[in-house]
Amino acid sequence: MNIILTGVTGTLGSQVFYELVQQKAVKKIILLVRSKGAFSIKNRLNSVLTNAAAPAFVLENTQAILQKLSIFETPEFLKPEAYLNPSECTYFIHSAGCVNLSTDSSQKELLFQENLEFTKTIFKAFSSYLTKFTYISTAFSIGDVGGLLDNDYHNKAPNYRNYYEASKHATEKFLRKEEGKTGIKIQILRPSVLGGNIFKTSKYFISKYMVYYLIGHFFYKNPLGLSNSIRLALNTKTGLNIVPVDYAAKVIAKVFTKNIAQLNIVQSKSTNVGVGMKRIAEAVGFTKYSFVNTTDCNFVLDAKNKFEEIYYRSIGLHLNRYLTSAPYEFDTALLESIVPMPLYNVEDYLSKTICYAKNHNFKSAW
Repeated sequence: MNIILTGVTGTLGSQVFYELVQQKAVKKIILLVRSKGAFSIKNRLNSVLTNAAAPAFVLENTQAILQKLSIFETPEFLKPEAYLNPSECTYFIHSAGCVNLSTDSSQKELLFQENLEFTKTIFKAFSSYLTKFTYISTAFSIGDVGGLLDNDYHNKAPNYRNYYEASKHATEKFLRKEEGKTGIKIQILRPSVLGGNIFKTSKYFISKYMVYYLIGHFFYKNPLGLSNSIRLALNTKTGLNIVPVDYAAKVIAKVFTKNIAQLNIVQSKSTNVGVGMKRIAEAVGFTKYSFVNTTDCNFVLDAKNKFEEIYYRSIGLHLNRYLTSAPYEFDTALLESIVPMPLYNVEDYLSKTICYAKNHNFKSAW
């Protein structure tokens, strides 16, 4: 079979790539890679292939893997007639996307362009060649709904917290309509917040420190934290749902050929947000914090000190809607039947992933 993969230089896409190149049934992998500044597409892919955290199989078989790859920038990538045969079995895994939790209306156009409109473009370009199209969405694409969530996100009323969630859900709805029009099988996979590796290969590694890592980074060696405490607004009944990135990748690599329309890649129960924030702060040596219990995502703290001012103008502005959200759990029966979640202490894992990031100065791998 052929695989088309976007997002290979991303946090999750790179781990999916590591899984795919080890599958004997995969004969050819077609990659969309965009150049970035002075780094060419070959430079960027080489960083993924040769990083010390890559699996031994990848490091030991780099040349053989390269023989399986076809690498394109966007203009050439969007001309599949030049390199695909419609009679072959071709799966598309669309892992690329824009992750931006801002609530600023100025970000709406960018998010919908990168997530929805680009998906429309590639689906139109490749629809004549595909056996199946797998879209990597997010477990938060229906927003703050709370309660017990199953895998069907299209029988529920959404309550979006930002344009990121809205753009991802809009993309899901577009693809479901296209399935009815074209007959191409559509699969929607929704990973939760991604944390570092859990399996033996490069334990706790993640290529880029996002979402909950940003909180640890904010508190780490922040000079304002030496003389200021901080009050953190959160709903003490809600949680942080974090899945190891290599686990999510194993699930994706296992299910993209299966007859599964929607699947959340998540923990069944979340880590209590108060416990989680405590673990994150203390992992970087910060202890001058307290919690303000609220379910109001627009809550405004009175008489903020300078440290609090900066927090609520930066990462707090984007994360507050998650920290104050309604409590939720996931039905993971289907997920567990495919790739069981490894057994580990989720709170210790949270601390260790932050400690790993701290030891690497929160610097991206590539």
